[in-house]
Amino acid sequence: MTRAGPPAIRLPRRPPGATVRPGPLPLFKRHTDRAAALAAFLLLVVPLVAFCAWRVPTGEVPDEATHVMRAASLLHGEIIGHRVAALNVATGGRDAGVTGNTGLALAAIAGNGDSAPLPAGASRAARLAWVRGIPWQPSAGFVSSANTAAYAPAAYIPAALGIGAAILMGAKPHAAIIGGRFANVLAFALIGAAALLLTECGRVLLLVTLSLPMTVWLAGSCSQDGIVIGMAVLSAAALTRAGAAAFWCGCAALSVVVLQKPPFLPLTILPLALGLGSWWRRLGGAAVVAAPGLIWSILVALLVSVPLLPGRPYHPGPLWPGDPTHLFRSAVAGAQVQVLLHHPVAVGLLPVTANGAALPSLWLQLMGVLGQLSIRLPHLLYTLWSAAIVSGVAALALGPRERLPWYARVAAVIGIVCSIELIFIALYLSWTPVGMARIDGIQGRYFIPLLPMLLFLLPGVARLPPLPGWVWWLAPLAAIVATDATIPGLIAAHFYR
Repeated sequence: MTRAGPPAIRLPRRPPGATVRPGPLPLFKRHTDRAAALAAFLLLVVPLVAFCAWRVPTGEVPDEATHVMRAASLLHGEIIGHRVAALNVATGGRDAGVTGNTGLALAAIAGNGDSAPLPAGASRAARLAWVRGIPWQPSAGFVSSANTAAYAPAAYIPAALGIGAAILMGAKPHAAIIGGRFANVLAFALIGAAALLLTECGRVLLLVTLSLPMTVWLAGSCSQDGIVIGMAVLSAAALTRAGAAAFWCGCAALSVVVLQKPPFLPLTILPLALGLGSWWRRLGGAAVVAAPGLIWSILVALLVSVPLLPGRPYHPGPLWPGDPTHLFRSAVAGAQVQVLLHHPVAVGLLPVTANGAALPSLWLQLMGVLGQLSIRLPHLLYTLWSAAIVSGVAALALGPRERLPWYARVAAVIGIVCSIELIFIALYLSWTPVGMARIDGIQGRYFIPLLPMLLFLLPGVARLPPLPGWVWWLAPLAAIVATDATIPGLIAAHFYR
């Protein structure tokens, strides 16, 4: 006879056989919260995401140009990118990329029209007209995208479908990119709405995560990041519910997050702590989360990985255990592994010792530093979003204590802390000069998918008297409305003057 594991996190403690029916007030509150979150998301957030998809010039979202080519490569049947024998002129090492049309690549890079072959005094309208008129090239070929070539295809499916549909309708490259953006908007809206409907707790924090200006900017592009954030929110929402269907739905969504972003692999511990039934079922859920990401990482190492950091030749940093006179030209993962093995504690503490001073900047980036990390929001907006995040956290922390067992909180701490550490380590291996006593390339947006995982750590940790539920909605709604009023003007000021 199979031995059952600990009870699911959403099951209340009650005598065996007892029937518990929620009273009219809790039931009303639950439906009110759900309706408020869904209305705010669909009426205030999704329209802004669609506006960004329409008005933000292509290529003005971080790495969007290469994300476009990765999505379009699926239309050529390319499940994974590939290396080529040619050298990358920036790194001096082997290059990697995908199969795509160079007309699409040009439209993705030159979306703001700055590289148009027009007189210096040409109007913005003329430059944009040039971009929209870029034609398709007769055939597809290799397009260098050493970074995004390594990403799994799952989160690119909506954008690929949008680009493909636009091509079938006779669209030119620029219009095809906009088609991919709007397909991502639709997918993001469906994922976010499902999460807000499903979750049993933390609805305010989930809404905040979906509504952050940085999330909006990413979700309105062909980047995979908006879909990844949405799937992280959906996985957390599903895992708060009792029932086998919700458990497997949460595991499937979380597997997409880990598949696209392997540094989130430590979150695999959550199904072990939050699952239903036997330990075999819990282990099965963990395998669903971890196995695709692990297999994909091996394939990437064998078929795709190349040096990423462009730059001139340099001598290694103080942590390099080898010859200090050796010259490197790019980040070299194998050499950085030697550094990590010789100085595991020093490297492990770099996020605090060397990068700790960057935490305020990372906090702003998490909320939203737009464009190519060049467009800062007004100070008032950062204040409102900081208050919104605090409200979402407080709403969880003052919730009922019995809703979450202690081992789930421990699992959440382990998963979140180890994921943060792995994000830093991944960038140390792939984007930091060899042996340096710092970590380069960190951006605040990388940590957004961890916000929903606080649903398994914070509920009921505070013993303060709970405030009325509507209090926690004030700051998030104010921040969302202020963002709706601000971002269109920022887009106009930065891209259309």
